[in-house]
Amino acid sequence: MSPERIVPQEFGLKDGRPTESSDCYSLGMVIYETISGKPPFHEHRDITVSVKVLKGEYPPRRPEFSESLWKLLEMCWAFQPNKRPSIGDVLQCLVMVSIPLETPHSGAREKMEKGSDDWNKSAKGFSSVPKEMSGMTTENITTTSFDPSYATDTPPREAPVIDVS
Repeated sequence: MSPERIVPQEFGLKDGRPTESSDCYSLGMVIYETISGKPPFHEHRDITVSVKVLKGEYPPRRPEFSESLWKLLEMCWAFQPNKRPSIGDVLQCLVMVSIPLETPHSGAREKMEKGSDDWNKSAKGFSSVPKEMSGMTTENITTTSFDPSYATDTPPREAPVIDVS
């Protein structure tokens, strides 16, 4: 749960209803759990987790997270709601960190590089990428405009083993 949902009055909100910003925070936590196989802060009790969230702490970084993916999660978990990216921007960046340069069967990389109509149709509705996330590569998030050609070749990662016990 995002900080503004725990103490909405501290953020100038009347109640703790979900917002797009709180959904972004939650999406970051869902991505964390999906990749790591462990819920965020799984080693702590609920009240301790709330305190950690209110202190602006993140779950521990695990080796499964590339530098660029971790930076994306940190942006999702920004303490101030107005500093978080939109959900569309998060999805755009996830595409950038997950599609290798060569995808011989799907052709997704080629569609992105050539600006094909298929790619453009699937990307409709995404707003421009915020400065902090533009130029997404598997190494960094530093440039000022979104350009899919910045993506670098990364080997596919194995799916995490999720402990359901």
